[in-house]
Amino acid sequence: MKFGLPTLVECKGIDECSALAGELNLSFIEINMSFPQYQVGALDKKHLKELMEKYGIFYTIHADEQLNPFDFNSSVSECYFEIMRGYIRFAKELHIPVINMHLLKGVYVTLPGEVILLTDVYKSEYLSRVSEFIKMCEDEIADSGVVIAIENVDSNAFTSSQLEALEIFMMSDAFALTFDVGHDHCLSHVDAALFEKYPEKLKHMHLHDARGKSAHLPLGSAEVDVESMLRKLKFGDTCLVEVKTVAGLRDSVKWLKSKELFT
Repeated sequence: MKFGLPTLVECKGIDECSALAGELNLSFIEINMSFPQYQVGALDKKHLKELMEKYGIFYTIHADEQLNPFDFNSSVSECYFEIMRGYIRFAKELHIPVINMHLLKGVYVTLPGEVILLTDVYKSEYLSRVSEFIKMCEDEIADSGVVIAIENVDSNAFTSSQLEALEIFMMSDAFALTFDVGHDHCLSHVDAALFEKYPEKLKHMHLHDARGKSAHLPLGSAEVDVESMLRKLKFGDTCLVEVKTVAGLRDSVKWLKSKELFT
């Protein structure tokens, strides 16, 4: 498998991230499109290719965490469609294999003793937009080999409507899964059944340690059985060491090497 690092806040830009990847012998950088300096329009593709050659690295993409192509407002939804089109075209040009994506649970209404998600109430409208989004992504990706990998999050388990949407996503060759190990631990493995149902769809991993509800800890420092998690990946899959500090990343790589998991 190939290990990578996230775009860390401590690193001012892609040059510092790339140098760190080279120093630690990591294979890729996951460009987080929520950061202002990592917007598609702000990135110099020629320079990125130079960094790829200099350090022997490649990139993955973490889609903006506010991305919600399934908003019930069609104008808002179309804006997010266009953003994803931009990610896919960027990925194709730079031979980026994976675009990581969250599913947002959307707007909810709080009633006495009950919280109702609008995507659950208006499920047909939601799933219709999901199908339109999948078709757009398939058309853009074509035969490039790019996949969009949907990640489990730690803010909530997959909702009823999201699970139905995922059934549709998993029928498409354009979509895969990202298993976030720390998020899974924080939610007491409630989403694990999805990954067990579609093991062939697991293409990407976000690897970090966790304790209770606290995630993104250095590997080997808390409660996650990291070695068993890594056994879920296949040869050639990508694994992001998703800790949030340079020190935590160094400690995590050192731990992986001590366990002979890092080659």
